[in-house]
Amino acid sequence: MFTHCLFKEVTAMKDSTNEIKDNKWNSINVLIVTLTMFGGIMFLMYTSGITTVLFKIGLPVNIVLVLLYKIHKKYGHLKIPVIVLRIIAIIIFVSGFIAPVILINFNYTKSMYPVKRFCYNYGVHNIGNFLPESMPEKCDDYLFITKGSIPAQDYHADAYLIFHTDKNTLKNYEEHFNSYEKAERHTAHMSDKENSNLWLKCPEELPRHVFSQLQSEHIHDFEKAIIYKVPAYYSKGCMLDYDSGLAVFWY
Repeated sequence: MFTHCLFKEVTAMKDSTNEIKDNKWNSINVLIVTLTMFGGIMFLMYTSGITTVLFKIGLPVNIVLVLLYKIHKKYGHLKIPVIVLRIIAIIIFVSGFIAPVILINFNYTKSMYPVKRFCYNYGVHNIGNFLPESMPEKCDDYLFITKGSIPAQDYHADAYLIFHTDKNTLKNYEEHFNSYEKAERHTAHMSDKENSNLWLKCPEELPRHVFSQLQSEHIHDFEKAIIYKVPAYYSKGCMLDYDSGLAVFWY
């Protein structure tokens, strides 16, 4: 009699433990759905290219997870595969949110440049080799602004890369853009330089939305700056100023 009661008590404890575990995973599922439905979808669209790839991977993972979980729930088998797939599914989901977080932050963190460039290149615009693969050894006053995709009319997800470097690096960039297809080379033309108006320090060939991103330490007299522009509805280009060592890329 005592053994029978003990067995029932142990069984009840196991059922209770399993119920707690199920509730934990149900809570995680509810959290994921809530984050996705209430604002999460718009946030994930910032890096829609990466989100699309993750969705293509995550969908079959979750389908298999559901099927294996039903088998595990019914027969008690396949526990380890279920745990592994749950971890993979969570990593995929979290990665989808990490990409836009990186994209819109770390503007002044030079060490994050390769990661931000990756998020912009694969999540927003395929920039190819337009922006440098990495930052040069000499890189001061670094600024890298990237914007995410938004489904809106006349909106462009811009990218601005600005820093000071040495003349050899500028020369390498100039050689690259000399061979860049459709790039037009200009020498900066300045308005009355004696005028104190800040906007008059903007070369006429440099788009004002690019000049507006320059910080105070980036403002110089760009009389001899070289500007490369690739004509398009949303132009992209580069400005190289040998006097100050400033490099400005926009996309």
